[in-house]
Amino acid sequence: MKVAVIGAGIVGLSTANWLKKYGQDVTLFDREDPGSQASFGNAGTYAKYANIPTNSSSFFYLFPYLLLNKNSPLFFKRGKFIQSLPWLMQYLSNCRQSKVRDTSNKLTTLLSLVDEGYEDLFNDADIENLISRESIFYVWSNKLFYNSARKDFETREKTGVKIEIISKNEINDVEPNINNIFYKGALFKGSYFAKNPKKISEKLLQLFIEKGGNFKKEKIDEIKILDTNKVNIHTNENTYTYDRIVLCAGVWSKKLTDKLGENIPLASERGYHLMYPHPENSISRPIAWQERGVYFTPMQDGLRAGGVVELGGNSNEISSKVVSYLKRATEAVFPNINNHLSEWVGFRPSVPDSLPVIGQSKKNPYIYYCFGHQHIGWSLGGISGKLIAQEICANKTDIDLKPFSVGRF
Repeated sequence: MKVAVIGAGIVGLSTANWLKKYGQDVTLFDREDPGSQASFGNAGTYAKYANIPTNSSSFFYLFPYLLLNKNSPLFFKRGKFIQSLPWLMQYLSNCRQSKVRDTSNKLTTLLSLVDEGYEDLFNDADIENLISRESIFYVWSNKLFYNSARKDFETREKTGVKIEIISKNEINDVEPNINNIFYKGALFKGSYFAKNPKKISEKLLQLFIEKGGNFKKEKIDEIKILDTNKVNIHTNENTYTYDRIVLCAGVWSKKLTDKLGENIPLASERGYHLMYPHPENSISRPIAWQERGVYFTPMQDGLRAGGVVELGGNSNEISSKVVSYLKRATEAVFPNINNHLSEWVGFRPSVPDSLPVIGQSKKNPYIYYCFGHQHIGWSLGGISGKLIAQEICANKTDIDLKPFSVGRF
């Protein structure tokens, strides 16, 4: 079977490799270099514990604070607040406790398979040397936010997540080189992180090509269904015909799904990072300052300070306000750090119910979707790719994909 995968981030690269493992003739498309968008700039965490949706019950009560406080990690691109409101209202409507429980259960099912999704790919592409198995460390400087998070700990622990609470006096035993400003911490056992997301994407592309896959750096203009049970892809350079298409194009998926007649409420959550030279005494693991929404990750090429959410489209324009916010947070944790080396903005593909879209189009049986992974695409890319490959090749998947179907909209 000839299959096209559109989008070469971690989700598309994983999907393409799993389809090759199942014996298909696969072509991967992207207008940019593989792994150069959201998969490049993320915090690198494999967050198997992240089964509490970002729009949790506590988010609803904290929303006024997030809107008004200068230390809030929530931003709106200038002039885009009104435009963002319809999506934001849908997002807030999913904060009901019953809905959060349901979403958490569905995320737990996916996250329990993170290792299964990546293990073969890591071994085949020789990626293990780019992974650190140090547990991810959450910290809080505010007692109110910590107490709010404790409710989520109970939910996570019921699903098998192992959490070690770290007292104020023990925080510097875990990470001696951060400023002593935190009230409490938590280590999430079994989590791990990528030391170089870009190199991991490059290795997965290399594996894909070595196994006979094709990569085309072309922009997709249109997808057309043919009467012959085939699908045409029109790019800026050519027209190609395939038996199946998998759309893994992140936030750019919406333009194509709209043309296909499926109105999916997919929005862009803009995320940022600053790259710093490694401090003289660095850290050994990702540290997430929870109420500030900032992760500090020790990458191979420096210390990455990233996070926040800025609603307002797919523009590459970098907000000086967000950069200033990240600098203040970084300097609070690492008072003697040098100036940052670079700034980056990317786009998390997010839907209001905090669940990805994985499965067959409801309009056409030859088109499949795999996008909308919000803040955990790096964690879920492997298993999402494996599941969609199973559905295409065997029409049988390790878990039921109905909860993630486009039919829920």
